[in-house]
Amino acid sequence: MPSDGRRVASVVIEERLATTRLVVIVGVAAAVLPVVRRLTGRSRGRQAVSLGVLAVVGALLARVDVRVVDAPDGRCLEVVYGKGVVRQVIPASTIDRVDVVDVSPWRWGGFGYRGSLRLLGRAALVTRPGPGLRVTLASGRRFVLTVDEPAAFADALRAA
Repeated sequence: MPSDGRRVASVVIEERLATTRLVVIVGVAAAVLPVVRRLTGRSRGRQAVSLGVLAVVGALLARVDVRVVDAPDGRCLEVVYGKGVVRQVIPASTIDRVDVVDVSPWRWGGFGYRGSLRLLGRAALVTRPGPGLRVTLASGRRFVLTVDEPAAFADALRAA
């Protein structure tokens, strides 16, 4: 605790998700292709924009950190994409239930971020098949993510 009495956030548990090399390769290829097309005079506007968006998404998914943070305003689940460019925070006070589940990429339509919590009421961050965490919010929305130690994350969120 700082000398002025303020509480600072502390990480309870953290994991860097193992993203597939394919995501990184696609992201790099998508970033390079528009430049090559522009230099060779074969640039197509919409394709260049689409590939640029794909490059940004690939770069964000190349590094994903998942953590449970004990912050001054309460414990939360935090997912950080890229190097903090995009941050998804789910306060523990909004969580109704936390379960350990088996995650299948095919059930979610493949790897990566799938769905939308806001628009569809369900989303998943799938980096591999296997054990994962399902967070059900008080609103009924569900967020699923693959982590190596889902039981430890569940316990950390339940302890809030």
